[in-house]
Amino acid sequence: MLGAAAAWTCLYWPFAALDIVLTVTIGGTILAGTAQLGSLSWVNSAYYGAIGMVATMGWAAVVDTVRMAQYADRSSRRSERALIESEEALAESNRWDGLIHDKVLNALGTAARAVVPQVEEPARILARDALGALRDPGARRSSDGFVEQVRQKVAVLGLDADIAISGIPIGPIVECYKRAAGEALTNVARHSGVSQVGVWGHFGTDAAELTIRDEGCGFNPGDVSERHHGLSGSVRRTMAGCGGRAEVISSPGHGTTVTMYWQQPRTSKVLIGQLPAFRMMMGFFILSLVISLSMGVPCSPYVINWHIEDLGLAILVLAIFGAMLWPRLDWWKCTLLVTATMFAQIIMLANLRLTAEVEWQEWFIGFGLGVFAPLAWRTRNRRWCVVAGLSLPVVTAGAALMRGWGFWWLMASRASSFTFPVVLSMAAAWAAKSMDAALATVHDRRERTFQAIRRQAHAEAVRLETERRLATIEGAPLLILERLAGGVPIDAELRRECALLEVSMRDLLVAPLVMDDAMRREFRSARERGAKVVVAGREPVDGEWAGLAEAFREVCVKLAAAAGAGSRLTCRWAPGSHFAQPSVALSGGVGSTTVGSGDDSDGVLEGLATPDGVDAQIIAGGSDVLVILTSTAPDRPADEGAPGAG
Repeated sequence: MLGAAAAWTCLYWPFAALDIVLTVTIGGTILAGTAQLGSLSWVNSAYYGAIGMVATMGWAAVVDTVRMAQYADRSSRRSERALIESEEALAESNRWDGLIHDKVLNALGTAARAVVPQVEEPARILARDALGALRDPGARRSSDGFVEQVRQKVAVLGLDADIAISGIPIGPIVECYKRAAGEALTNVARHSGVSQVGVWGHFGTDAAELTIRDEGCGFNPGDVSERHHGLSGSVRRTMAGCGGRAEVISSPGHGTTVTMYWQQPRTSKVLIGQLPAFRMMMGFFILSLVISLSMGVPCSPYVINWHIEDLGLAILVLAIFGAMLWPRLDWWKCTLLVTATMFAQIIMLANLRLTAEVEWQEWFIGFGLGVFAPLAWRTRNRRWCVVAGLSLPVVTAGAALMRGWGFWWLMASRASSFTFPVVLSMAAAWAAKSMDAALATVHDRRERTFQAIRRQAHAEAVRLETERRLATIEGAPLLILERLAGGVPIDAELRRECALLEVSMRDLLVAPLVMDDAMRREFRSARERGAKVVVAGREPVDGEWAGLAEAFREVCVKLAAAAGAGSRLTCRWAPGSHFAQPSVALSGGVGSTTVGSGDDSDGVLEGLATPDGVDAQIIAGGSDVLVILTSTAPDRPADEGAPGAG
């Protein structure tokens, strides 16, 4: 008990174990000196030492569990805040990028290709839908009319759909399913080659599943790059953003199936059985039972009939295994185990030739701790502590009736044999309750902190994203959408403007971090002259890549200014790969300016000044030019330079 108290008061548990070892050693020495137990002196001391270690390690397991939870609560505050803020910002950024891709670009692209009157009305519907999504972000969380919105999307796309959806998505996931399903249906209309599509699913409070299936041309999902915004961004990453996932099954000629899953996240359970202290407790617990068995069987000259003793022992061992290992303990299982334990103890006690002194006659009574303590721990119910206490009068009364002994004498003289089962079952129930209460308090505290941080981070992310949206949307794209929604004629000039805005805004999605105002202006001018401009790269531009980004932007602007009708400008921002450094290529003809000689001394890149730590390899010939940028920072190995000219 002192060892348990030492562990509970947060002393390091090995000191409590050392105290028990010293006590057992001294006790064994004294017992051996008295010659009262003979060769069993040390075994008897080891039994009590094992029982002491059971109590000590039990308390240590509880203390370790609470300590771990509190330490996790303290140490994870800063990292948790940073993680949540980054996740919220990323989720908002992905959501707005998806809104631009799914709503704005769809509307502009449809209008740009509205060469026949039948396409004009769908373009106006898409424009009004995009304006509503941009101006009323609060409506995104509404789950009302989800099926009707799917039907409207199908109608706008000109598809013939078989829709079977039960339930509606709950608030936190409704926008994810709207976006992901909308993009999947758009892919069917654009790429499948068929107009028939099946949409079926089920939405509940704990789980949701939606499947979109077509029998079109199909494709190989492995050939689709992760940078492809439609499939990876608007479907997979959208579902991942709300804790779900999307599965795409397709093959050429066999159609495509897109299934979107979501399941309510569950709190992880604290597995105290994984703690070393708990495992040591169980080890000493089993050791104490083994010692009790090894001492009781050879030291029982008081047994009348060994067949009855063996039967009772078998019942006790089975009851112990049941209390420890029987899954899903309910009231009936516990009652069966307790009844079997008391029955075995009654017949074994009645099968003894008792003496007035309490010796090792009733060694089997201690086996009750193997039943009552696990039941109290596993059920977290103090009822079994009371039952363990009541086992004293029940067992002694039963044995007294069977042998004709005096009840009060038998119960008083054998009370000490019931000490360990009663005390340890009470300790187990209290320790389990205390541990659960402590962990519940810590969990509640962490949950409230988590929610507060999430609300704060969400508000900040929304503010920052709104500023970014206003900077990128509240210009020509929004004006064009308003004109489309207002019913202005979609003539050739408007279609041309929509096409230019669509590709310019797409640059923000495929290369959002490296694009700047100068690049956007020059790219638009080049496209107006008839050049094709392609840009890609989602890698960050800060830190070690800041110098590379500066040089990359300057090269892009200079070559875009030189691009003429029919030329192609390809800008690839890929600083993180050793074999795909940032590169800019202009081919197929230039404007009034020539590229110049191979060293580019007098060409379009005249005056190009790269920052320190950046090397520009220029390969020029005729009307084509390729620029490969490489970091030459001192901390980068020399063999990580640009690839060869070949």
